[in-house]
Amino acid sequence: MTLTHTGARRRRALATALAGLLIGVALIATEVWQGAPVTRAMGGLAILLAFVAVLLVFQMRSETISTLAGDPVDERWKIINDRALVGAANISAVVALAGFGVCELMGRDNWQFAVMAIVISLSYVGGVIWHRGRM
Repeated sequence: MTLTHTGARRRRALATALAGLLIGVALIATEVWQGAPVTRAMGGLAILLAFVAVLLVFQMRSETISTLAGDPVDERWKIINDRALVGAANISAVVALAGFGVCELMGRDNWQFAVMAIVISLSYVGGVIWHRGRM
């Protein structure tokens, strides 16, 4: 049995919703385990579920929302998505390094920024190696 393009997109849309729901359940369980009030944990879950609902409902109707869900509809939207991801990675790297520097200058604990800078750096190097190996 082969899926039509619409059928495959529908399955990916449901996979996005399921992933969001699983992440939401993990987040609420973590917050409650750490002692947060259940109402606060439910508020965070509600925000996440609202985002997932928007993706699920409008993903099949809007090229922009489909791209936000990680399913660009054509080459043009794939390029837009790739450029947006590159921009987000560059901004994240600058913020991690700047935050590290500011904390260092102020004498504050900067390990969170250091970890993020390392993660961004290693994921970039790993991505280059991975994609180069596949060429």
